[in-house]
Amino acid sequence: MNALNDSFAIAIVAAASWPASKIFHSAIPLWQTVLGASALLLAQSLVRDVAILFRSRHLKSNEPRKEAQCFCLESTIGLTGVIAGLALIGLGSSHQIAISRWEFSIAIAGMMILGFIIKDFVISWNPFGLRREKDHLNLIVRWKSKSK
Repeated sequence: MNALNDSFAIAIVAAASWPASKIFHSAIPLWQTVLGASALLLAQSLVRDVAILFRSRHLKSNEPRKEAQCFCLESTIGLTGVIAGLALIGLGSSHQIAISRWEFSIAIAGMMILGFIIKDFVISWNPFGLRREKDHLNLIVRWKSKSK
């Protein structure tokens, strides 16, 4: 997806979150907030990746796929949040967060904007660091480097 499509999607989902916020109570459990925000980030990443796959399916690339020891930052943050949300459930967290309809919509838009900002970044462990990898969908993830 390009920046215009992402911006349009963010605006549509943020606008749709306003009427959808009626189904939530004004006090939302912390675990539900963490789990929901993380799931939104992962869903946004999945939709973007599927769109890229459909679009690139028609393009033949002679470029070999690159191997790397890294993960998508967006997916890493989303998965970490899902694990944290599940841990809060397991720990019996009862902390509530008071949130208005405006705050709910702003939080949805904020998570999607965060996803848009970090979508091209990967976190690598060999060497450790954060770097921009525009086409990381075509990376082959390796836990260990191949011995040559």
